[in-house]
Amino acid sequence: MSTIDKEAMRWLVRNADRSREPAERREFAAWFEADIRHQGAYARAAAIHNALSKATVQESLRPEHEDLKVEWANASWNRANSRRSFLRFGAMAAGVAVIGAAAVFSTLPDESLVVAAKGEFRKVQLADHSVASVNSGSGIEVRLTGGARDITLRHGEAWFDVAKDKTRPFTVAAGGVRARAVGTAFGVRRYANGAEVMVTEGTVEVWSNEATARKTLLQAGDMAFVPNQAGRITVARQPAEIERKLAWKEGKVIFINQTLNEAVADFNRYSLRKIVIMDPQLGGRTLVGQYPIDSPEVFAKDVSAFLEVPLVITADRIMIGSNGAAAKL
Repeated sequence: MSTIDKEAMRWLVRNADRSREPAERREFAAWFEADIRHQGAYARAAAIHNALSKATVQESLRPEHEDLKVEWANASWNRANSRRSFLRFGAMAAGVAVIGAAAVFSTLPDESLVVAAKGEFRKVQLADHSVASVNSGSGIEVRLTGGARDITLRHGEAWFDVAKDKTRPFTVAAGGVRARAVGTAFGVRRYANGAEVMVTEGTVEVWSNEATARKTLLQAGDMAFVPNQAGRITVARQPAEIERKLAWKEGKVIFINQTLNEAVADFNRYSLRKIVIMDPQLGGRTLVGQYPIDSPEVFAKDVSAFLEVPLVITADRIMIGSNGAAAKL
């Protein structure tokens, strides 16, 4: 067990104590936000506790260090208390799986269209040796010429690992938004009123396509929402959030204090079976953890168990909670 995993388990145990002092809560928040690895370790610890609290297991599966065994025992982990603790900190986790992805093509034509159906993603190599990963329900048009590499994000989201070529700028158009790079890696997600650009490597220049728009330079770890209409572009340095948002490339959805509304919206991008929150009051509860993209039922069952609310699964819907309307659907 790594040092970070030990720290995460200790925090999980300490967080079960509802009488913690405010200073200790602040200490936990600082530890949790300091490193994406802390967040992942806490999610793993939550998953281990969830498994142990629901099943009788052999002693060898419990924490192997005596101090952790004592802490674990002293926490009095009964299911009712564990649910309150998990709801408080939103801790949920599951394994990792990858949804079906098309194989990387050796070469695409200079002009081509790549579309990913809902529930899949496509990873393709362009003629210039750049690689494009196209998210579920998304589509791109590719046009490579002797002087330019132009990509149109027709809808959805894509991530680009751009081959270096100073003579041919690589430009992605998403509605009225433009993002340009020479040799770098970045993601673009299109919305009705603009696009979100996330840079994972190198630098990317972004702007609105209006004549009066100013151009803004983003560095690795920066993300920005660029409106279609010329206006202020606010840049935020959030490498951990970029990693979370791009987890779809590995077939995962990751939640780090996202609300249930946001988590359900993420799953509904991929699942043909729509998740519906029947009780609006549940939508603001926050979650921490990760799930395979193709496991909406597992996610919904965990939410139902932790929040102690009804769950109804039909051929085309997964309904969490109840507002009296469930019986009519």
